[in-house]
Amino acid sequence: MYLKARVMANLKTMILNNNDKLNDSEKKIIQFVVNNPESCSKLSLSKLAKKLYVSESAIFRLCKKLGLSGYSELKFDLHELASSENRAIRAHSDFAHDLLKATADVVKYFHSLNLKNLYQAFDNASMVYLFSTGWEQQLIAQYISHELFMVGLHTTILPSAVDELKAASRNAKKGDVLFIISFSGDSKIINEEIAKLKLRTDKFVLVSLTNMKQNKLASLTKYNMYFPTVVFWKDLKITKRLPLLQPIV
Repeated sequence: MYLKARVMANLKTMILNNNDKLNDSEKKIIQFVVNNPESCSKLSLSKLAKKLYVSESAIFRLCKKLGLSGYSELKFDLHELASSENRAIRAHSDFAHDLLKATADVVKYFHSLNLKNLYQAFDNASMVYLFSTGWEQQLIAQYISHELFMVGLHTTILPSAVDELKAASRNAKKGDVLFIISFSGDSKIINEEIAKLKLRTDKFVLVSLTNMKQNKLASLTKYNMYFPTVVFWKDLKITKRLPLLQPIV
């Protein structure tokens, strides 16, 4: 159990922490085995030494410098490293399938919507305000702004700050559209401000764009649209959730 926890913590970190202890020959050995963990984990000490044209004692000394008890522990670490990379590769390979499914789901969802009244609201608006709750949501705001610009609508992208909502409410004209783009739709601060905004003024036609689940923001707006997210593995280490959108006009 200790070994597995340490490996996942991980072998590459141990190498970096002890890199200054290694000579050039040892660095070449460790670079090879880390780049080929699956095949090296299946080799005996003598076979690996023969493959790398080094002595068995050289590999054993390398293990000690890394803080390992011996070659058997290195083999175990390499096996765990190979297994973790294979799991990440399998997860990564599912991205295309998940993206296709999400695309089909969002197309089906948008086809089910009756957007006639929302389109009419766009026609009546002198300005469409786009408020995002984070940098990823701001990318969506920029995308929507571009799409609306292509059909002749004026838009203003608001920075992610509550004060910007207050400023927009002072400058807006009756009938203007306010898009609120939020991943969860459950930000207490944003939702409280939207509730206050509805009490202060009836200028805005409120539209929310959130992830596909029930949320407070959706209940506060006249129109709500959902988008799915797809898990994306980058460099097999970092996961992100990418929003999937279709043109709305």
